[in-house]
Amino acid sequence: MSESNIDIELSYLRKKIDREKDARKQAEVLLENKSTELFDINQRLQEANQQLDVIVTRRTKALKATAERVEITSDELQNTVNRLSLVLDVANAVTWLFNVRHQTMDIAGKSQSLLGIEPTKAIPADDILSRIHKDDQVQLTEELGFALKEGKAISLRCRVMSRNGSYRWFLINGELSSFGAKRSLCVIGSCIEMHEQVEREREVWRMANHDALTGLPNRNHFETQFNALAGESFVSGEGFTLALIDINDFTQINDTYGHRTGDGVLQDFADILRGYSDHATHIARLSGDEYIVVFKNNIATWSAHELCQKLIDECATMSIQDGERLGLSLTMGLAVFPKDGGTMDDLMQSVYSAVQVGKQKKHIGSSCVLYNSSIERERFRERDIRSALKAAIEHQSFDLAFQPIMCNQSRYFVGCEALFRWPDMGGQWDIQEVIDVAENSGLILDLGEQVIDMAFSKLSHLSDMGVKKWVAINISPLQFQFQDVPHIISKALIKYNVDPAMLVVEVTENIFLENITRVAAVLGQLTKMGVRVAIDDFGSGYSSLRYVQSLPLDKIKIDKAFIDNVGSSAESQGIVNAVINMSHSMNYKVVAEGVETEEQLTALKEMGCDFIQGYLFSKPLSFDELIKLDDFSASAPLVLKTHLGRTL
Repeated sequence: MSESNIDIELSYLRKKIDREKDARKQAEVLLENKSTELFDINQRLQEANQQLDVIVTRRTKALKATAERVEITSDELQNTVNRLSLVLDVANAVTWLFNVRHQTMDIAGKSQSLLGIEPTKAIPADDILSRIHKDDQVQLTEELGFALKEGKAISLRCRVMSRNGSYRWFLINGELSSFGAKRSLCVIGSCIEMHEQVEREREVWRMANHDALTGLPNRNHFETQFNALAGESFVSGEGFTLALIDINDFTQINDTYGHRTGDGVLQDFADILRGYSDHATHIARLSGDEYIVVFKNNIATWSAHELCQKLIDECATMSIQDGERLGLSLTMGLAVFPKDGGTMDDLMQSVYSAVQVGKQKKHIGSSCVLYNSSIERERFRERDIRSALKAAIEHQSFDLAFQPIMCNQSRYFVGCEALFRWPDMGGQWDIQEVIDVAENSGLILDLGEQVIDMAFSKLSHLSDMGVKKWVAINISPLQFQFQDVPHIISKALIKYNVDPAMLVVEVTENIFLENITRVAAVLGQLTKMGVRVAIDDFGSGYSSLRYVQSLPLDKIKIDKAFIDNVGSSAESQGIVNAVINMSHSMNYKVVAEGVETEEQLTALKEMGCDFIQGYLFSKPLSFDELIKLDDFSASAPLVLKTHLGRTL
C-alpha cells in the first residue's frame, strides 16, 4: 500500500473517530438531558401518587359513608314500604298504574282482594272501567282525559264493584307520570275505600235536608234546590208553577185522634204527594202541615191547577189507620216563576198571599187559589188596614153598637148583641175585613181587650140603672190561645164592680181547634167564677156533639146560614129543629140570629126556639138609642154580647 493511500485511510479513520467522539458527546448530552427529564417526571409521578393516595383515601371514606347511608336509606325505604303497605291495608286501599301506550293497569296492595281483581298485572283498562258504577263512569273517564291532556290531578269518589258484587265507595286519586327505562307515559295513583265515611256523610246530609217524619225533602233542601232551578229557568226562558199546600185544621186532627194518628196522616199525605212525582221536580215538607210542590216547566199552569184539584179529590176520601174515613181539607196556593216573583222570597210571598185568600174560604171546604195582581192589591190593602188598626188601638178609637134580642114567646126585648164599630174608618173598609186582619196579624189580642173593657163600661152603666140580667161577651179563639182570659175578665169585673152572674162568655166553634182539655179547663175556671158559657154560630164550622157535651155550656146560638132558609127549605128546617131539640135535651137555651122574615119567625116559634135576633125587629143601635127603647126597662132580662166574629 502506498504511503498516500495510508494517509488517506488514516485521515478517514481520524475523521471517523472524530465523528464518533462528537456522536458520543452528543449522546452523553442527550442522555444527561433525558436523565434530567426522567428525574423530573419521576418527581411529578411521586407527587401525583401522593395526591392520588389522598384522593383514594377520601373517596374510600366517602364511598364507605355512602354505603352506610345507602344501607340506612334502604332500611328506611323498606320501613316506608312496610308502613305504606300497612296504611293501604288499614285503609282498604290499593295503588294503580295506568299504562297509556298499552291501555292496561297494574294493581298493587293486599286490599285488591276486596275488589276481587285477578290478575294484578296488565289488566285491560276496559275491564277495570266495567267495574265502575255506570253513573260514575263518565266522570272518571273525563278526569282521566284531563290528566293526560292537561296534567290535571285526579281526585273523585266512585262506586266500585266489590268481590261480592255490591258497589262500595272509593276515593280515586292519580296524576300523570312516567316509568321504565324508556320513560313510558302513565297515570299513577291510589284507590282508597271510604264506603262507611261516604254513607255517614250521606246520612248526615239526608238528616239535614229531609224531614224525619215523612222522608220528604225539607225547607233547607228546597231553598237550596230552588236557586238552581231558578237559574235553569232563566237560561231556558221557561217558567214553572209552584204550589203551597196547607192541611186545614190539622190541630183538630191531633186533638181528636191523637198525635200518633196525626203523624200517620202526615205520612200518608206525603205518600199521596209522591204519586205526583212524574209531574214535579221538587216535593218538600216545609213545616208542620205545609208542603210545597214545584211542577215541571212543561206543566202549564192550568194543568198544574187541575192536578191540584185532583189532589184535593184524592185527599177527600183518605182513611186513617183503623180504616175510619178522614177527608182532609186542603188550602192550596199557586204562583208562577218568574211572573209572580223573580226570587224565592218574592215567589213565596205571592203563593202565601194566595193561600191566605183560600184560608178565608176554608169554611166551604178545600180550595185552590191562583195568585194574581188583585191578590197583590189585597195584600197591600191588608197592610194599610193593619197599620191604621194599630194606630187606632193606640188611640182607643173604637165604639160599640147594639142590636136587640127578642124573647120568641113574649115578643119583648130581653137583651142585645154589642157589635164592634170603628167610627174613624170612614167606610173605606168592611168591619168583617178589619176583624179578619186583626185575627191574622195578632192585633185581635189588644183589640179584644179594649172591646171587653168598653163592654164592661156599658155593663156598669146598666148595673147602675138596675139591670141585673144576663150579659154575654164573645172572646176570640186567639185570646183563649195566647191570653189568660179568666184573669182579664176577673180584672174587668173588679174594675167596674159588675156581678159575675150577669156574664155569659160566648165562644165560637173555632175554639175546638185548640187543645180541648185546656179549653174545658179555662171555661171551667170561668164557671167557678159564676160566669156562664155559650156557643156562638153553632153549626158554621167545627160542630161536635162530643165537644158540646164535654164543655160547661148554658146556651147555643144557631148560625145565620141555617136561619136564612128555615122557612123555605126542609133540610135547613130539619137541621135547626135537631139543634133546638138537642140543646133543650141538655138544658141549653137556643138563640136564632139573622131573623129577617115573618116566615122564619113563625117556623122558629113552632120549633120552640127561645130567643130571636135580626133586622125583622131592629137594626144595630147606639147605646143611647138602646136604653131609650119603649120595651127596654130595668125589669126586663138583658143579654149583652160583644161580637168580633161577624156583622149582621
